[in-house]
Order: sequence, then structure tokens, then C-alpha cells
Amino acid sequence: MNGSKYLKINLKNKITISLTGFLIIILSLIYFIVIPTVREIKTMGDSIEAQREDLEKKYIKGQSLKKLNENLNKIEPKLELLDQIFINKDRELEFITSLENKANKNQINQKINLSALEKTENQNFKKTNLQLFTKGDFIKQLQYLADLEKLNYYINVKLLELSPAASGEPAKTNSQDSPPSSVETNSLNMYIEADTYWN
Repeated sequence: MNGSKYLKINLKNKITISLTGFLIIILSLIYFIVIPTVREIKTMGDSIEAQREDLEKKYIKGQSLKKLNENLNKIEPKLELLDQIFINKDRELEFITSLENKANKNQINQKINLSALEKTENQNFKKTNLQLFTKGDFIKQLQYLADLEKLNYYINVKLLELSPAASGEPAKTNSQDSPPSSVETNSLNMYIEADTYWN
């Protein structure tokens, strides 16, 4: 009878030891394999989420750059026109020559006065006052004005005055082809005051 009791205790101990061993193995697996794997999966998930957010930001930036590039391509031809509107301070002679050419073309006398360049507030360009004194036939003066308007430069006319030329004064022309004429009844003096913009 003692032997069967000893066997029962032995069997009971074996089951307890087996269950304890099994539990230790399960806990070891959980501690050494499952928990690190879960941590690694969480870290990978966080990394993937961060990459997704980064890609989303880059995509939005890319769309913004694409839109900016499209807008730049639209206005690029106009930038060249804008550069032509401002007179380059190193090319004053070109500007004056273009004014003289218009006067010669329309056979009128012209005197040009340019004041010193003034720095405009909060701007990258400078402004100067332009005064034009012209004398010639009325129709030719009108054509001269039309030609001035066609110039690429931005000339902001502030004042334009017309007055008859003094009687007995011959209307002189810049054209060498035209013979000097006697008094012309439709000869006018014109005064233009304008602002020009320089860069």
C-alpha cells in the first residue's frame, strides 16, 4: 500500500514538474520571442507610419513645386517684358537714342532733360523725371506721341502741354531730306513731363 501511495505522489510530482516545466517553456517563449517580436513589429509600424507621413509631405511639396513650376512657366515670357519696361541704368544712351530716333522719324525738334535717379521707397528700382520739349507740325507731333507709346519702356506721363509756336519762327525738322520751310501755321510746341523707371 505504501508503494501505491508513493507511486501516486511520484506521479503527482511528475505531472506538477511537467506542468511547471511546460509553463516555464511557454513563459520563456513569450519573454524571449513573442515580446521582442511585438516590440519589433511596433517599431516597424512606427517607422512605416513615419515614412508614410514623410512621403505624404514630399508628395504635397512635389505638388506645390509642380504648381509653382507651372506658374513660373506661365509668367516667364512676361518677366522678359517686365525687364524691358525698366530702363537699364547702364544703357541710358540706348534710351536717349530711341527717343531721338522717334523725333527724327517724325521730323520734329526735340530737347531731352533727365533728372538724377531717385531711389523709390521699398522698391528695387529707381525713378527719374523726364522732360521732353518738342516743336513741329501738329500731325507729326501726334505721330511722335503714338511712337513714344509704342516704346518698350514704361514712361508715365504726368503732364502734356501744347502751345502754338511763336509766329514768324520757322518749324525746324531733324530730317535732312526736308528743305527748310517758311512759317508753318500748324507748328506747335509740346512739353511732356513724365516719370521713367530704371533698374
